[in-house]
Amino acid sequence: MRLKNIAVLGTTIALSSSGAAAAELPRYDPPEYCETVSDVSGGSRMIYNGCIQMEQEAYDALKSTWSTLSNRTKTYCDEVARSSDSSYSILKGCIDMESDASSSTPGFKF
Repeated sequence: MRLKNIAVLGTTIALSSSGAAAAELPRYDPPEYCETVSDVSGGSRMIYNGCIQMEQEAYDALKSTWSTLSNRTKTYCDEVARSSDSSYSILKGCIDMESDASSSTPGFKF
């Protein structure tokens, strides 16, 4: 019985902490992400600078709309972005696609 209570407590903590994380815009490390992107192209400073600019633009756009998004979308897209080395551009792209999909759900016809 005690083990079951510990499992329930752990689940409750995990759910409440993921909800809290969804309330605020996630904190990623754009310089680290952009360094990785740049390294793929041989360490180009032009690629790095362009990446930083894209990350900043995505972050700024998300900052103004984050509070209006559903927690489900925030959590899902944060997971997608984190699986792709934590990029604000990827986070924004995911949110844009989820928003588009939510506003145009197709019907099924037999």
